[in-house]
Amino acid sequence: MSSFTETTIPQSSLPPFPINLFLRGEFKSYVNKLVGRSEIAQKFRPRLYTYCDFILVKLYALASKRSIEYASNYLNKKLSKHYRKKFNLKLKDFRDGVRKRRLVPHQTDVDKFFRLLSEKDIHFIFGNLLNHVNQKIRSHSIDGSKMRLLVDNTEYPYYGKPRPPFEVGTHKQPGTRKARLFQGIAIQGCGMTLFSEFRLLRHKQYRAKHIGLSAKWLKFQGFNFSYALMDREFYRASLIKELKDQKLPVLIPAKKFHKVKRLFKEFLYGKKGLCEKYLFAQSPKTKPWPSSVYVNLVLTAHRSKSALQVREQFRRKNLRLMKRLKKLKVFTTLHPRKNLARWSRWLSRTYKKRWFEETGFRMLNSIHESFRNHYPFPQLAQIYLRAYIFNCWQFYRKQQIKCHTKLWETSLNVYQSSLTEVIEREMLENTKENVWSLQKEKRRLFFEV
Repeated sequence: MSSFTETTIPQSSLPPFPINLFLRGEFKSYVNKLVGRSEIAQKFRPRLYTYCDFILVKLYALASKRSIEYASNYLNKKLSKHYRKKFNLKLKDFRDGVRKRRLVPHQTDVDKFFRLLSEKDIHFIFGNLLNHVNQKIRSHSIDGSKMRLLVDNTEYPYYGKPRPPFEVGTHKQPGTRKARLFQGIAIQGCGMTLFSEFRLLRHKQYRAKHIGLSAKWLKFQGFNFSYALMDREFYRASLIKELKDQKLPVLIPAKKFHKVKRLFKEFLYGKKGLCEKYLFAQSPKTKPWPSSVYVNLVLTAHRSKSALQVREQFRRKNLRLMKRLKKLKVFTTLHPRKNLARWSRWLSRTYKKRWFEETGFRMLNSIHESFRNHYPFPQLAQIYLRAYIFNCWQFYRKQQIKCHTKLWETSLNVYQSSLTEVIEREMLENTKENVWSLQKEKRRLFFEV
């Protein structure tokens, strides 16, 4: 008879929920410090609230998938009941006998705060907040690992009055031909996709203007990149040259211009190889300035097939020339390897990892259904807050997978529900400190004495 010995499964030392990444003490002090150093501190000076209270109401509305009005009223009722039950403090009534003093700013005050934010203030406040979270994630689970730099654009429909130059033309959105275009820069690797920066693009603006500066800034923060993945939307010689000077390889599909098609035909007829040196030059009419750079054109085929198989089929006369040209695609990169056939197949598989950012944009949209706003800058601030929730969820999901948690328990919806509970719990736990920190004159503004 066989005997069985009991063995205990070692538990992970990771915390079940990454509370230290956000909320209340460090989050509040850090946000108030950022807003106090920005230009909005001279325009907007709240008498009863701190700057963090306005951002916290917006964050709670996004996490709970509710409106800002519901979030502010719900938090105000919950805090007022807690103060009355635990500290026997009753909110002060106004003279009309209906309204009462609020502990949480109203929806109109929150909207006013976000409308007064300029584009410079949004990048300074929410950009630094997002970078602060990324730095914590890097020190915890990335360290010096090689990551990938992803760049892509996403558009949202606009149905209001035209506000040039923030609207661009589109034929993809239902019911309108105007849209707002946002550019997102993400870091992918170690099982996570982290957004680092967003840009509100304008009409007739060079779309690759800030990519080189963002890559340099992320390297300065300690992130190491193996290569960058981009769509052919960023097919510019000046951008590739700028990233090449930073020793950052670029993987990008080339547009099928006349010279590139000629290389296709020469490859099919056996005159050229899989990888060829190519001088990628721009004419003086292109934006932002004329430039040229030497790159490598590597031919690959669709659906995990090699370009050599395409050439064999063409030699057997199974398909015509134009049909074969459509099945070939070209990647522009900087460092060729010895085995070109294996390398071309690796490039085709690697480029598909660019879809991690497409999936990230889709998850940002699923955080909250409503994303329409008449003003463009509150939309930019909202997408930063969505990315803040998304980055924290990516870190939380990786932690829970290490703890062998079920996958359905690591979904974004489950995380958002737990995030709302953490926000409420942290606000209630800090009420005692808020009561004793209030001065007597300021306490009379809130409560009846």
